[in-house]
Amino acid sequence: MKNNSYLCKKKGMKRLELVDKASITSQIRSYLERNSEAKFIHRLQVIQMFADGEGETCERIGLQFGNSPRSVSNWVKRLNQTGTIESLRCDQQIGRPRRLTQSQKQELNPVLSEKPEKHGESGKRWNGMNLSRYIKRRYDVDLLVRACQLLLCEAGFHGRTGRQNDKTMNEGSPSKND
Repeated sequence: MKNNSYLCKKKGMKRLELVDKASITSQIRSYLERNSEAKFIHRLQVIQMFADGEGETCERIGLQFGNSPRSVSNWVKRLNQTGTIESLRCDQQIGRPRRLTQSQKQELNPVLSEKPEKHGESGKRWNGMNLSRYIKRRYDVDLLVRACQLLLCEAGFHGRTGRQNDKTMNEGSPSKND
């Protein structure tokens, strides 16, 4: 029976295993996602494995390194087109730009701590609907009600009720036991 874990070839050495493999793997992938230089080096290692492995497929290498076969295939094609490893560096992520800027989000925090009526909106508490209207009026940005509910959650409010989460409410106030 073939064992897939790494074995040392020297006689008498014990097989090594990671105690918490899932956690370690998760930490590595998280690091690679946050660090563009580490991501570049990871891609180089994947391509090196592809280059060294006679008959290796993008699917097998992708599985081994935790990448999709499509990603490995795209990297190989990019290298073949450009002829330089620099083409594997991360570009700026493309996609839909944020509708609210970070500074606009920060401007919302003090507004959300006040009643909507103070800012020309109906209701005693902020909810997705009145926040959506306020953002449209203030920043001329259309945000769906659900997106506004998520903004409320990010700011520490329950998305549907507009009440502050217990954790957020208690952060600045002394506890009963103090």
